[in-house]
Amino acid sequence: MAASRALSACQLTTLAVSLAACSELGFGPQQKPDPNASPTNYKADLVSYIRQNPVDLLNAREAAVSAPALKQFGNESRYFVCLRADGEGWRKEKLVVFFSGQINQFVDASTDQCGAVAYQPFPELLPVLSRSSDKK
Repeated sequence: MAASRALSACQLTTLAVSLAACSELGFGPQQKPDPNASPTNYKADLVSYIRQNPVDLLNAREAAVSAPALKQFGNESRYFVCLRADGEGWRKEKLVVFFSGQINQFVDASTDQCGAVAYQPFPELLPVLSRSSDKK
């Protein structure tokens, strides 16, 4: 009887150690991502996103983007950028919201959302917008 209890205790210890090791490999409880992680590669992410999802910015002659900033959305804050594209006779602005450093929303922007941001030239986007128009 004592031998079986010792064996059971040994098995339980082995099981506990194995489970602890698995949790470090991603099988156990996961750490929640930081929803407000800064989008460190936001320009490259935007180019990639628009390459994958051609939008109504095709044939733009100029493109500009704002620097990432935190903005209140309801009860939560999120990083966002504003993207502006100018074409012949048109201008469009998009609001890009990030969650955990990744693009989460890409929507039309209102004047309230992007009217006061400081834009920086974004010439890296223009070749993508030109190539996208060739696919249609």
